[in-house]
Amino acid sequence: MAFFINNKEFKDQEEFIRYGRGCATKIPTPIDILRVDEEIKANQTRRQLFLDLTIEIRFHHITYGARGLITRTQRERQVELLNTAYSNVGLTFTYSEQEVKFIDNVNWYNMGHGSASERQAKTTLGADPHKYLNFYTGGLVAGLLGWATFPYDLAGDPDIDGVVMLDESLPGGSAEPYNLGMTAVHEVGHWLGLYHTFQGGCDGVGDHVQDTPAHSSANYGKPEEGKPHNACNINDFAPIHNYMNYVDDDWMNELTTAQETRIKEQIMMYRTGLLNSANV
Repeated sequence: MAFFINNKEFKDQEEFIRYGRGCATKIPTPIDILRVDEEIKANQTRRQLFLDLTIEIRFHHITYGARGLITRTQRERQVELLNTAYSNVGLTFTYSEQEVKFIDNVNWYNMGHGSASERQAKTTLGADPHKYLNFYTGGLVAGLLGWATFPYDLAGDPDIDGVVMLDESLPGGSAEPYNLGMTAVHEVGHWLGLYHTFQGGCDGVGDHVQDTPAHSSANYGKPEEGKPHNACNINDFAPIHNYMNYVDDDWMNELTTAQETRIKEQIMMYRTGLLNSANV
């Protein structure tokens, strides 16, 4: 059965997943992964992890005429979802309605990952990326749902830091079954330092989180409970409800304890500008 998402048709939903579920976040190289792990390990004994931290979001809604006009209710609901998803990390997301920006620009509205339009929009609109989460919405290139930058990218290229979301993937949008706001939870997970749970498949690279069972490829749809699905080890079960998998929005509802710790480590290592409001 054909699957249509963001102006692009796929043979079925499984094909859409194989093409990346519209997540254009870059795949970290083995060198990137090794460097991050070594830097975090080298600083573990010198840094105490925070208990609570408030992160202010700056919303930048790029529009094309009447297209892309995100409502206050959608913003508030999206922030609520982020707060629920990351509550056990000690993170609280806030935003100021007075700081919300609407920008009518067709070229930026249809931006692609790594494009000149993306860089122009972010350079023009972005608030200080060391202090804020820049959250951009737009129509994007056909077939995409969003993408994010990783914490270790911030120092080398701060201008492009943040998350970019398909406007119709926010709560109440039309990108069903990815219109409940969980795509943003997923992309913010990347922004906080998490890889996909299926990173590297079964070849041993993994997501470098001990309590997310390795699985050969992404899960999609609403996988049946109580089955191993594509777990790499015979006694494991694929993490079919994890925010960093590729299942439908209404199937995502969990982070693991080790993922939560990894987020704190990444913030303490690469996003220290956020720590002014931290309780440590």
